[in-house]
Amino acid sequence: MQFQQIAAFRVPLALAVSLAACSSAGGNSNGTSADLKTGVADRGAIRVTIEETGLVEPERQIVVKSPISGVVLELPVQAGDAVRAGQVLAVVVPDLAQANALSQLRSEHVSTQIAVENLRREYERAQELRRRNLASEEEVETRRTALEQAENQYRAADERVRLMEASGVRATAESQSARITAPSSGVVIVRGIEIGETVVGGTSAFGGGTELFTIADLSTLLVKAAINEVDIGKVTRGDTVRITVDAFLGDTARGVVRLVPPAARQQDRIRVFDVEIVVTANARLLRPGMTANVSIAGPVRDDALRIPVEAVFFVEGQPTAYRVAGGSTTRVPLTLGLTDLAFVEVLDGLAEGDSIALEDPAVAARRAATQGR
Repeated sequence: MQFQQIAAFRVPLALAVSLAACSSAGGNSNGTSADLKTGVADRGAIRVTIEETGLVEPERQIVVKSPISGVVLELPVQAGDAVRAGQVLAVVVPDLAQANALSQLRSEHVSTQIAVENLRREYERAQELRRRNLASEEEVETRRTALEQAENQYRAADERVRLMEASGVRATAESQSARITAPSSGVVIVRGIEIGETVVGGTSAFGGGTELFTIADLSTLLVKAAINEVDIGKVTRGDTVRITVDAFLGDTARGVVRLVPPAARQQDRIRVFDVEIVVTANARLLRPGMTANVSIAGPVRDDALRIPVEAVFFVEGQPTAYRVAGGSTTRVPLTLGLTDLAFVEVLDGLAEGDSIALEDPAVAARRAATQGR
């Protein structure tokens, strides 16, 4: 894998200090290397790890709202309760405006039903009169048209009542209320109301309605981590992930990368990808809303020619190392590959066994001169 741009290479703070001094160094340095810190290019494993924080979320969660505006009368469930589909979560009585609207809807349903029955009798009477030649065909057709219009109005009113009742609203002459039920089984992770509190219906144009409950399926948890764009090339679907949380120090959950999104988003002036990690082991350590530390196991090179990260310097944007031989140093350009927290893979520029400087030779020379005074 070809080493990417400088932005993708994470340089330690000490190395960053060395870069500034290195930028003015000449092509070769023939000074003594007696006081120079050195290392050796060797072969070994490079294991890329991407570390980031993420947010624990249930794979599936539903926000429950009331179909009407009103006041909470009953509230039989608490946050943390397991509920089943269809279970009553709350009972809401409508406010005055909502109660009037419900009464009007029920009245319209009854009045259209009565109108249909009356017009059907008139139409049947007109048909009978027509058979006896006491009414014209035009009068029969007029009664039939009026009946069809009334039937259409009744069907529309009946459908509105059906939808109202399907949402849990009951509006009778004696009482009006809405029974808020769980749309699916799960655990109540948020209860946003209390008894006596006024709520706004979910069909309201003002903010979309009050969120009464959030019900989540906790059988599958996800961690969504915002991975910097410079690291996203090191993350692939199926990578194993180590997950820790501050609440349980020393305990580790495990996960697998499920989704690497195709597009980035802007976050604090940088581009990030919201990688989804599905938790596969020790999910009991995690709770929705927790901040989780994720360590994604990226690419691995088992037998790479490598040097310590502090041996890499950048001169005019070119990665460089200082080879030490015969008491002198020589600057050599490098082609780099993978990097982890300790080592960088060298694709070209050095050979196994080469001695290399772990600090800028110019800095070492100034230090030696200062000590000699």
